[in-house]
Amino acid sequence: MKWRDLEWFASLDGGFNAPLALYWWLCLPDGRFHICREWKESGVHAEDIATRFWTVTREELGLGRPRYVVAGGDIDAKHGLTTPHGETVYETLQWYGMPMKRADRDRKNGWNRLHSLLRLSPYGTPWLTIDPSCKYLIRTLAAAPSDTDDPDELDSHFSDDHGLESVRYGAMSRPTPTAILRTQPVGGVGKLLQEAMRANQPGVLGADAVRRSA
Repeated sequence: MKWRDLEWFASLDGGFNAPLALYWWLCLPDGRFHICREWKESGVHAEDIATRFWTVTREELGLGRPRYVVAGGDIDAKHGLTTPHGETVYETLQWYGMPMKRADRDRKNGWNRLHSLLRLSPYGTPWLTIDPSCKYLIRTLAAAPSDTDDPDELDSHFSDDHGLESVRYGAMSRPTPTAILRTQPVGGVGKLLQEAMRANQPGVLGADAVRRSA
């Protein structure tokens, strides 16, 4: 079983001057998740987000169509407008074939859910693992401080939170494992997990690594 046989989804915290942060999540058959790719960049137009997304998905990662792309940030913000308005980034991404899903913005439950995913599973690795190539996410996960007045919230002065926000949206999107057909050969799941984790072992992050993060 290869990566292309796995179900997967993506999470996006969108911005233009503020960086976008987009992550590709593999849904492993045993209930774990693996973030295999990171894209962080500023000044990217909506059409270019969609084009790059499909290029990375198909040509670099060899994946099929995602379950969904859960997105937050300002890409769908109307800021209270009730009158007719122009097309949002969210709508543009939909026009380009990205199966968009609005993020659950519940912050405290989101951080708690992320902490739960970063705890160790019975397999000896966290429920959520992160490829070492996702350097921005790894750095900000380890550096993010809790608010001194509310330990369950991120410090409001920590502005470099785009990757954290994106992953929080993913954690709150109710992801589920890839279903395994009964005809799968014996040992297939174990081989798949080894392949998915091989590159990740030096940079596995768990709850201990982010004890002080949100």
